[in-house]
Amino acid sequence: MSKLKKVSHYEYQFHGSEGLAESSVKIGSSIMMTMAVFALVISLLWVSLTEVMFVSDFKAYTGQDLSDALAAGSKSAELWLITKKLLGVELLAISLVMIFITARSYTKGEKWSWYALLVTGCILWGSLIGYKVSIGYFQPTPSSMTFIVGAILFGIGIALPAKVILGEKLT
Repeated sequence: MSKLKKVSHYEYQFHGSEGLAESSVKIGSSIMMTMAVFALVISLLWVSLTEVMFVSDFKAYTGQDLSDALAAGSKSAELWLITKKLLGVELLAISLVMIFITARSYTKGEKWSWYALLVTGCILWGSLIGYKVSIGYFQPTPSSMTFIVGAILFGIGIALPAKVILGEKLT
């Protein structure tokens, strides 16, 4: 079994033959990177295709078609689109931070990166799922499924290496 060796105050390295500990961190960081890239793609779609991505949400919340509201000059529909674009920009920033943390530190098993990803991931996926629940539209739609897939990838990516990163005895 691989052992973690403290290299600096925040950094640990694996020593010995590749074992279960090293594998769980590699697999966990690969899953976490997949989730972060997935979030990046979603954010780019939200910013560029806002009118398409949030049609069902608007109708579920207001009872009105988004295209009809925009054609009638509805300021609320315009505001809805602006807030969704802003949400996409925020998701873009968060996903870039998660990609950076995963690539630079999580792959090395650094403890601080586990906590940083835990907080950002819970805020990200928790708020998106909370949004769907709060508008009363948590149906098995593509939009809802993207949130569920992202949350599942995040859960696996954070849980798989947790024991190694947080609980391994240092030598």
